[in-house]
Amino acid sequence: MSAVGRPGNGPSIRGGAGAGVSAGSARAAAAIPDSRALYRALSEQSVTGLTVVSPDGRFLRVNRALCRISGYTREELLEKTVRDITHPADLDSGNAFRKELMSGQSRTRSYEKRYVRKDGSTLWVRIVATPVLGADGKTRCFVGLVHDITALKNAQESLAASEARFRRMVELSSDWYWIQDENFRFVELPGLGKRGLDPETIIGKTRWEIPELGPLPERVWQQHREKVMRHEPFTDFVYMRYSKSGELRYLSVTGEPIFDDSGRFHGYHGIGKDITEKAHAQKAQEDSEQRYRMLFDIHPHPMWVVDSKTFAFLAVNDAAVRHYGYSREEFLSMTADQIRPAEEVAELVKAFKDQSSSYMHRTMRHRKKSGELIDVDVVSFNLEFDGRPARLGVINDITERVKAEQRAREIEDRYKALLAERSRAGH
Repeated sequence: MSAVGRPGNGPSIRGGAGAGVSAGSARAAAAIPDSRALYRALSEQSVTGLTVVSPDGRFLRVNRALCRISGYTREELLEKTVRDITHPADLDSGNAFRKELMSGQSRTRSYEKRYVRKDGSTLWVRIVATPVLGADGKTRCFVGLVHDITALKNAQESLAASEARFRRMVELSSDWYWIQDENFRFVELPGLGKRGLDPETIIGKTRWEIPELGPLPERVWQQHREKVMRHEPFTDFVYMRYSKSGELRYLSVTGEPIFDDSGRFHGYHGIGKDITEKAHAQKAQEDSEQRYRMLFDIHPHPMWVVDSKTFAFLAVNDAAVRHYGYSREEFLSMTADQIRPAEEVAELVKAFKDQSSSYMHRTMRHRKKSGELIDVDVVSFNLEFDGRPARLGVINDITERVKAEQRAREIEDRYKALLAERSRAGH
């Protein structure tokens, strides 16, 4: 009986000393199928694509896994070349890969590229290929293992995109990054120096031990300390510190705790932002709004702000309360259509559809709490009030003027009638 090493080349196994060992080896070798059967068994059971390709790129053998990966049948692939299913953008790099294998510079090499499936979709593959040489040393074919790495590529791209978004978010939303140890002492502060604040005076200290802090109630610091002692994340904690030039800066920090895989606390990290300009602008806006509200309240004419969508009164001044007879609370529970005669509500709705930025001047009638109808001139303009589209109106009661004009017209009409009567009597 012959052992199977290379077919026809194995030594004979004969009896004698050591014959038992040789017989066992022969039985093990006999159990191994020939090379073709072994290839078929391995290739068809593998989840990895397996292919034999000619030097000019034609598929010579393919397994089921490659058919599944590419979407083509075995017969279809054997009618194609590697170029036929390669993404156009990867053709040049694929040629370079094949030439390098043929040059003998690399016996085995891996390469990533894209395939175009039969249905037109694109997938990423990693190919591990090796040349098979003939007796003359020339490349007879290539044997390649094809791994579908589309999911891996997608995950890598998603991770890269996520990291890029995170870096961009940090750049856009912060001026510096900070890290604290488990005792809340700063260990890193990259970027802080660019804001005119010396990081060297902060390293090794907690936030509440930072020198040259601006005034802040102790209660606020106590609440912050209690939160970090509980290892809770925090957002937009604002405190003040003097810069190197002595300017008081407003600083906003956001942080989250760091835990290892076992849940052990290792400190905090987060971002910081200098919001001094924003704080000054907000203070100026608050001062401006306070002055505006003061002028609104002391204006001699009735004034109010009405929601552009619901017609609800959002604010009224003292003059409106005095003139119309409603209390401020009553006004704020009402809508603008409730002080208009029913036949003029449609005109009100039409007027509020005008969202232009110019001033509007209209004459209309209003009803007081007493039921009295008055004629008014209203100058109004659109604005945003507490984040809502609204309209501010300044009201001028012209009832007496309208009555006077009406009396004047009546007198003139009687005078004209008297002249006409005398003229007829004279004839």
